[in-house]
Parts: sequence; C-alpha cells; structure tokens
Amino acid sequence: MKKLLAVFAVLALIGGGLYMVYKKSYGGDTYYVKITQDGVTTQDSDSSGRVYTTYNYELPAVNKRNVKKATKFTADHNLRKGAYLALTVNKTKGVTGYKEVKKSEIRASILKEIN
Repeated sequence: MKKLLAVFAVLALIGGGLYMVYKKSYGGDTYYVKITQDGVTTQDSDSSGRVYTTYNYELPAVNKRNVKKATKFTADHNLRKGAYLALTVNKTKGVTGYKEVKKSEIRASILKEIN
C-alpha cells in the first residue's frame, strides 16, 4: 500500500511540474483585438517544396485592466474583418493563440478602446 501511495505521489509531482512548464511556456494574459484590416500575406515553402501562405497582423490590443499593448500574430487564413479575438499573450513568446469571441463577451471599457 505504501508503495502504491509513493507511486501516486511521484506521478502527481511529475504531472504538476509538467503543467507548470506548459502554463509558463504557452499560457499568458488575455488581450482583445478587433480585426480591422486584411493580413499582410507572405508565402514560403517547406522542405518538400509545398508553398503555403501566412497572414500577418499587427494590431493594438487591450487586456481586462485596460492596459494597451501592440501585438503581432499570424494566421493560416485571412481573418474576417470586424471579428473580435481573444489573444493569449505570453511574456516571452508573444501571442501563442487566439480565438474568436462575441462582441457581447467583451466589457464595454475594452470595446471603447479597440473600436
């Protein structure tokens, strides 16, 4: 029984450590942006010669404390003009992810800043 508890304790420590590394590497503060323009397209190719297009965006963003920040991020398709996005901004890596949100999900003070 003691060995089983020891194994579970070790697994819990490893799992907790991995979760902390993940949150530090990919987590961050949520900032909100409104897509107001088409992304700047760049084309590149991978090692097999297949060409792909990325869309680059540089937009001002605001977090829930109304702190403004200039953000840069890319997408694999041109994002819809007028769409509101919630960006995950990591202190060291910049924007690590985004998702579209409804206008009604964003506080009025933030909307005033990004509109």
